[in-house]
Amino acid sequence: MIDSGGEASLLKSGLLSQMEWRSQYKDQHRRALTATKVRRVQAGCILVLIALYLVQTATPLRLHPDTVIMFSIAETAEQGGGYLFHGKHTVFPPGYPTLLAFLIRLHMAHVWVIVALNVLFLVIGLLAAYSIFRSEQFSQAFALGVCILSLLSFVFIKYSAIPLTDTMFFGVSLWSVALIKKAAAEFNWRTLAAGVVLLIASVCTRRIGVALIPALLCALSLQFSVRRYLAQISHRKKATMALAAACAGGVMVWIVAATSTLLDFSAALAGHTVIESARGILTFRLNELGEIGVNLPASALPAMIQSVLPVIGLFVCLLAAAGVSGRKTIGVVEAYFLSYAAIILVWPFYDPRFWLPVIPLLIAYSALALKRLVRWKSAGHVVAGYATMFVLAGLVSMVFNTSLSFSGPKFADLYTGGYYHSTYCAVWHCRELGSERVDPDALHLLRTYK
Repeated sequence: MIDSGGEASLLKSGLLSQMEWRSQYKDQHRRALTATKVRRVQAGCILVLIALYLVQTATPLRLHPDTVIMFSIAETAEQGGGYLFHGKHTVFPPGYPTLLAFLIRLHMAHVWVIVALNVLFLVIGLLAAYSIFRSEQFSQAFALGVCILSLLSFVFIKYSAIPLTDTMFFGVSLWSVALIKKAAAEFNWRTLAAGVVLLIASVCTRRIGVALIPALLCALSLQFSVRRYLAQISHRKKATMALAAACAGGVMVWIVAATSTLLDFSAALAGHTVIESARGILTFRLNELGEIGVNLPASALPAMIQSVLPVIGLFVCLLAAAGVSGRKTIGVVEAYFLSYAAIILVWPFYDPRFWLPVIPLLIAYSALALKRLVRWKSAGHVVAGYATMFVLAGLVSMVFNTSLSFSGPKFADLYTGGYYHSTYCAVWHCRELGSERVDPDALHLLRTYK
């Protein structure tokens, strides 16, 4: 029998346990409500940023040397003359010129339509990135946070308003990665086939789409479900699959080879030793990553910060490498990211936009590395300060980009540092016009596409 003292003790302990349970339940409920509010705020931020991107549809046509060439190719292709620029093949695959030619045929090649499509491709790519992060068991807050930081990247902001291949490639290539990854995990041939189709479309948009091939091979060779299926099927089915893959690869190579060249790569390296080329390319990549790290273009930075951009770029590179190495296994996503970075590391040209298609992955891997540093209180303050700086720099870029879209007659002076100033002035009748510097192809575009 239990005496009255024992009963009181049991009752007391029961009450304490019930109180602890209620306290834990309230804490969990409070945390769940907080997490829900955070997700709603993040989703709201994304919607606001997308709306600000769509505001840029009011911009005049933003000229770029590649834009001029691809529009000219599109006009020639639409008229049935092939993918040529002044009668010659260029370095550009047919994907983006085909899209422009389609818009020209439909009489929809307006600047606002093209910019809206750029934004659409960005949103599609970010949805793919979100799907990838969630499939990797990252929290919803983490995935949404990466999307927000990507939208605040000056590279996204700047090049979303220019008719170039980057945004289209971003949307198509990341969905290829997402589908290949999903197909490998669940082993669905239809999903895998869709991923391969998008892989081919990516290569036809930008040649660096070949970076998706190691990701595909990784999915086929490292996933247990795929290996088990291949071991069970007959040799005839294996031969049929190999033949289909070879045909798809051959079609892809033929399309790219028949419509573009690699002369830009060989011409850029001509007259330089291997060491000179390697040093120059490495400097390019570190400066690009430095700009991405500070989230402002070099032209907007003081000379003192410009001089340390390679150091900042090296730090960003090390962070991303640490984030990738911290993963338990090298999967489809890591294979694509590493392959893309490896190709970029030998590309002999300079432009931060080369990193646009993998910026969400770059941010995510860097965040994983920084997450380890946050364990130390002082490091946590530094990371929080850097994130605040990144966001503020992105907002400044957005404000400048918007003011540029609505700058009116001042656009020619503000855009591209005056590179196409004379060409814009020939259309807008500026007071100062150097007719000898007017680009006739660009002038035609400004008069035709509005």
